[in-house]
Amino acid sequence: MNLRNLFKSLIKKIKDFSKDQTAGSFIEYALLLGFGLFLFLLIFGATSSIMDWTLGLKDEFFGLFG
Repeated sequence: MNLRNLFKSLIKKIKDFSKDQTAGSFIEYALLLGFGLFLFLLIFGATSSIMDWTLGLKDEFFGLFG
């Protein structure tokens, strides 16, 4: 399968997907993707703040003895 046929089949699949009448699939997928991205950023932010907090505690601990 060459590149032209691959591109045509991809365009056909996108057109078929966009003409699908099952409850706005674009909106559902966009909401799921956005929610997943939000959760990822929330977990990443919490993890990085915990790591910063522990590094601060380490510096304070060694500051007592140094």
